[in-house]
Amino acid sequence: MNRGKKVMSGVGALIISSLLVSSAVLAHPGFGRPGMMRRMGPPLLDQLQLSDDQRAQIQTIFASGRDTIRPLAQQLRKKHATLRETTRNQPFDETVVRSQAREAADIQAQLMVARAQMMNQVLMVLTDEQKARLNELRAQRFQQFQEWRKQHFGKSTQS
Repeated sequence: MNRGKKVMSGVGALIISSLLVSSAVLAHPGFGRPGMMRRMGPPLLDQLQLSDDQRAQIQTIFASGRDTIRPLAQQLRKKHATLRETTRNQPFDETVVRSQAREAADIQAQLMVARAQMMNQVLMVLTDEQKARLNELRAQRFQQFQEWRKQHFGKSTQS
């Protein structure tokens, strides 16, 4: 195999693996490790002292969001399974892999937009004080995650 093909194969493998990892993280709640959220405390919304009306509105938003998100997540899992299988085929067909990777990325983008829309709807239900508290809690959670990550992997990320 000439050098150009080796480089392209490596780049293709890198793109595919990053898509698979990022979608796995996005497809699961929390940070991807079972039990980790338990160690980090109760869900953020439970700490905002929501009124009964706010809880009902947020539950409706989440239920509606699930109806949109669940099929997209299923499509993404199927697309990744197809992509994994395609990358194992011999001879390797870069055009097919690129096409399937683009399709997976498109579904992942749709999923991210749907989640962002859902969270935007939730934010519209919250008072200014609750939004401020939510931002504080998110910052605390992020710090806890950074500490957990450093403890388990010896790394920290700056974002």
